[in-house]
Amino acid sequence: MRSRIHNILEITNPDDLISRIFSVSVVALILINIICIVLESVASIEQQYRELFLAIEIGSTIIFATEYVLRLWSCVEKEDEEGISRSNFSIRIRYATTPLAIVDLLAFLPSLLQIIFPGIDLRFLRVLRLLRVFKLTRYFSSFELLLTVLHEERKNLGGIFVIMIVILILAASALYIVERDVQPDKFGSIPQAMWWAIAALTTVGYGDVYPQSSLGQILGSLVTVLGIGMVALPSGILASAFSEQMRRKRESLQVMIDDALEDGNIDRRELLMIRDVGHNLGLAEEQIEELVKHSREIFEIESISEEKNELAGNMKKQSKPNA
Repeated sequence: MRSRIHNILEITNPDDLISRIFSVSVVALILINIICIVLESVASIEQQYRELFLAIEIGSTIIFATEYVLRLWSCVEKEDEEGISRSNFSIRIRYATTPLAIVDLLAFLPSLLQIIFPGIDLRFLRVLRLLRVFKLTRYFSSFELLLTVLHEERKNLGGIFVIMIVILILAASALYIVERDVQPDKFGSIPQAMWWAIAALTTVGYGDVYPQSSLGQILGSLVTVLGIGMVALPSGILASAFSEQMRRKRESLQVMIDDALEDGNIDRRELLMIRDVGHNLGLAEEQIEELVKHSREIFEIESISEEKNELAGNMKKQSKPNA
């Protein structure tokens, strides 16, 4: 039973109907919760549908807590599949410290505290319920891809962030020196000038704070142009990293197809797995079919070539004794 629960929760078999129904139900429940949390912030709606919101919240808390307990209980099955020898307690502790498990815990813990301690003002915990949206990373590969890209490019993004902080301080300091006598209420200190510097570097430009002196306007123009380049840098890095990750995943899909073709045929289960991976990559059904068809053609050509080479080798061996 523990193995079956693990397979349902982790979607180990793409053809498992119960697993797919469970995944769709959890995603729908998360979206319903996000909508309810947003609507609760409107006082009139919250008063009119308070009991409905409370019922949804209690039910969601029970479901998310049960899911967390089941995942914690069944996580040892994954270790068994990988052949890793550890005690069940250490496996569960190790799983409980993973990012996805922490997100699962935070999905129901704030609401649980509100239910246990109704007399204490824990309104700030209501905002933490929005963390449930991060549970979607388990069911959408795009979220996982984003987290992977951010993790791999963390050093480059961190370096750009440091450069932006340095430019921010320099720009704020320069405008403070130039504009402090002209606009003491807006550029009277470097922290005050930082608001303008942030708006200029991010190319937002709210217009509430801007330099008025000629030198200040020249400096402001330079900072604004520089801000365009600073915003483009992380965008280029992320776009390139996304492209590289997609290329790797497409290669892994190609490897999966090649492995399935080793016996000369792709059975139904292998085809479903290929389609599932392809859909997660954002490929259309026609693109997946074309990729499978192309791989089959290459496999057939290579098989014919190998047969010809083997036949030619056999004929060569037979001709040597005759000679």
